[in-house]
Amino acid sequence: MTSTAKSGPVVLITGGANGMGECEAKLFAERGYTVVIADRDGERTPLVTEEIKTAGGSAEGVVIDIRDEDAFSSLIARTARDYGSLDVLVNNAAALELCALDPAAADVTSETFMETLRSDLLPAFLGCKYSLPIMVEQGKGSIVNIASVTGEAGETTLTSYGVAKAGVIQLTRMVATQYSKKGVRCNAVSPAFVLTRNNLTWTPERMANIYRRAMLTPDAVHPEKVAETVFFLGSDAAEYITGETIRVDGGLMAGSPIAADYRDWNDGLGPLGDPYPEL
Repeated sequence: MTSTAKSGPVVLITGGANGMGECEAKLFAERGYTVVIADRDGERTPLVTEEIKTAGGSAEGVVIDIRDEDAFSSLIARTARDYGSLDVLVNNAAALELCALDPAAADVTSETFMETLRSDLLPAFLGCKYSLPIMVEQGKGSIVNIASVTGEAGETTLTSYGVAKAGVIQLTRMVATQYSKKGVRCNAVSPAFVLTRNNLTWTPERMANIYRRAMLTPDAVHPEKVAETVFFLGSDAAEYITGETIRVDGGLMAGSPIAADYRDWNDGLGPLGDPYPEL
């Protein structure tokens, strides 16, 4: 990163070169933010950065492993120094490739469990830890953590991931409670199955359709819609929202677990249909 004059408010987005993070980076840039993308993907980070610049936005791409505390803390400090402020931090990054190694509790290895915490919870903590003093000194700032509905409800697999995301949600409450009076808000966004390029590549079609069927909306969640919620929470429009976890899950967590079966039973009339359907 080279020193540059500030152009608009500044947002640092981890995992900003892929999936939801990419959509977030492009949306913030479209709306006048200087965007710093922190991602370990050495191919897509410069590509997405250049796409933002070509579209007229202001962006800086940094290839980094944010699990490295010294490197991440240095990036946060340099961002605030070079651009004059750090207005929004989006803790978006997660090591989703570990999900394939993450079965039920008795079967997951200790190594996978600890590596998932190191990859999916520790960076969110580090982001908060090192951005908070900067934001407090500014008198203002917003942190948005990306959680998951897997951190709010039990699943048959993804034990480590669920525990890590539950930690992200509690971290959000802790930071909000401790720092909101000092001008720094902290919220989380909790998506369900999101139609990102990687998810559509890695997820078996049958599993994707299970999510679609269980959601109340016509389709699974589009990453652009997650980005809209992240932007809102980062902006002054949400200045009285802190400590909250906002679900962007297509209504997955709102309906009864048997709602999907009822929809398929007697054209949605369920047991009150006439005539009474056979089981």
